[in-house]
Amino acid sequence: MASVESDIISDLRRISFTLRSHEERGSIVKEGRLTPALEIVKKDGRRTRQFQPSWYGVHKWLTGSAVTNKLYCWPCLLLSTKKHIWANEGYCDWKNLSRSASLHRSSHEHIKNEVSLKRIEHEGTPTVMLLREQRRLAVLEHNEKVRKNREVLKRLIDISVVLSRQEVAFRGRREAEESGGHFIELVSSFFRHDAELKGYWQTNASVFSGLSKTIQNELIECVAEEMAAYVDREIEDCSFFACEVDETAAISPLSQLSLVLRYVDRKGNTQERFLGFKDVGADRTAVALKQVVDSEISKYNYKGKLVSQSYDGAAVLAGELGGLQTLVKNDAPQALLVHCFAHRLNLILQQGAQCIKQTRCFFATLEGFPTFFTRSSKCTELLDRIVGRIPFPCRWTSHSTVLHAIASEREKLCQVFQEIVDGSGWDGECRRQATGFLAKLNDFQFIFLSYSYRSIFAITDVLYDVLQKNAADVNYCDSQVQLTITMIDDLRKEEQFKEVFNSAVTGLVDLPSPPETLRLKLEEGTPEDGQNYFLLYNDVIDNIIVQLLLRFADIKALHFLELSDSSKFLSFSKQFPTDAFTSLANSYGSCFDLDRLKNEFGVIFRDDQFQNRSVSDILLLINETGLCEVLAEVYRFFCLIATIPATAVSEESRFSCLERIKAYLRSAVEQDHLSARATVSIETKLLSFLETQPNWYDHVIARFASKKERCIELHYK
Repeated sequence: MASVESDIISDLRRISFTLRSHEERGSIVKEGRLTPALEIVKKDGRRTRQFQPSWYGVHKWLTGSAVTNKLYCWPCLLLSTKKHIWANEGYCDWKNLSRSASLHRSSHEHIKNEVSLKRIEHEGTPTVMLLREQRRLAVLEHNEKVRKNREVLKRLIDISVVLSRQEVAFRGRREAEESGGHFIELVSSFFRHDAELKGYWQTNASVFSGLSKTIQNELIECVAEEMAAYVDREIEDCSFFACEVDETAAISPLSQLSLVLRYVDRKGNTQERFLGFKDVGADRTAVALKQVVDSEISKYNYKGKLVSQSYDGAAVLAGELGGLQTLVKNDAPQALLVHCFAHRLNLILQQGAQCIKQTRCFFATLEGFPTFFTRSSKCTELLDRIVGRIPFPCRWTSHSTVLHAIASEREKLCQVFQEIVDGSGWDGECRRQATGFLAKLNDFQFIFLSYSYRSIFAITDVLYDVLQKNAADVNYCDSQVQLTITMIDDLRKEEQFKEVFNSAVTGLVDLPSPPETLRLKLEEGTPEDGQNYFLLYNDVIDNIIVQLLLRFADIKALHFLELSDSSKFLSFSKQFPTDAFTSLANSYGSCFDLDRLKNEFGVIFRDDQFQNRSVSDILLLINETGLCEVLAEVYRFFCLIATIPATAVSEESRFSCLERIKAYLRSAVEQDHLSARATVSIETKLLSFLETQPNWYDHVIARFASKKERCIELHYK
């Protein structure tokens, strides 16, 4: 049977019965309900249930739509003022039809509507027609008021989004003044060119102005919830996802975790979505952290779809996250603990520094230099005039650049800080910090660690570049890690230590005026100090080597990444990479039809159009050429590869979601870091896309209206 494109029920769902003309309403009532045979079959275990036309005889109020293939209540469809399944969505649960129909038939709303419909069928006097026309006009008046209320709300939503997107406080510092805060100022601007709507808003301000803190927060929460709903739909459609957890303690004073999910959407694009900040201050045990993670990802069937978990930040150093990853893996055995290789190196350098008191203080001071000079334009101008700008360490490997700048320009930096200490026009806090930095630049331990880490960074910087550019070549990355360990271990040699120690001595003595006591100590020579520094030097090397061995111990488990290296596809076509395929089968064999996957690999390895392409390009190529079903297993494989963060390359990592979160936390103007505002600021690209959708405002307003009873009308009749 050909499908039906329209019927009276689908028309009534578009334009309600009460909004139609008197003639239309009369015609609809006269023609009565539709009773089509619905072609829909429901399976209930082994039983098959199908529509029974006899149901129309049992329930005289029942009507059906051949367009939606659902049943409705005819009186409620025409006259109900409340939303429910029999009047709006339609009913198609044949198993429970008898019980649901009986409950509905006995409901107050149904009885009221059935009585009203019977009256309409028997009415015909001019007086009744006049009353009905009056009711129609009242509905039109109501809907016009709703339209204006929704237009006001749209502008309030836009204002909330603008302030959150730009990370500006809603209320600001001048809320109590006549000019008002940021939100109120923008309200005036948004209404300036719509005098009619502004007048309506001002007239009803005593009922609803939308300027309270509660309303502002609810609006931005509704925006964030709508964004989250879109992410939910994307993750439901994806084959795999990865969970990335970061602790914000290094940036924010609050004990929070940020959660990010990484996946490939239906168009073949890799996405990283921020799920919000979660307070973990009350309980930081592994079980409690697992409950926090579960509360966010359990709805996504993570036991079957979670393929990777990674943890960032200071909490990585604590034991509780080690327990957390084990608990997650108990539920999702395929969820490997994975970091981007280059990011692993960042964590190694970070943890190697945090384990030793002297190096912990050293890097805290090192990070303070660029922060000090970016605190005001006056500091920046002085630095640029005497030295030149020092790069800000937005990621750990940038410490190498900062360290090089400080070591090579130490004399000029001393001049800068001395000018701040001695000069006029600097505030007390600035002078105190400058005095502290000046003392550090004349401190032998600081200088010694500077030269020590310069030697180490000269080796690790090379490895960092290798790991970023060759993530898919696991064997090559592994060999380079082993080479790096050997080279760092060679720094233990006594002649290497003496070179570093003597460079530090020379660097200090070469300063215009090193402290006299230290000058005498160096001239006299104190073997005890040399021995202490030798021990410190070796502690630093030991920590980094241990971390390298631990962090990259499981790198061979990711040997299957080699299958995604399209530069090797031609050689793979001649000699199939059996070891890499076996690695994939061991880690994710349950996710694939391995026999078909191997055959599909054989096809793409020989196909020129797949060679020398990135993983993201291959996904888009398969998607755009309609090969998703033909190469279903290969497409799933590349979705898996794109999902695992070990494959992130330099450009992607630079703008990753975790980096956007950290940037937000550094610049956030309010300490509570309300997750809704953070979501809008961090996921601004997703928000921009959703704002272009035709029903964007309708969905946000519907969420706002459903949160609680509102003092203004927001629903059309």
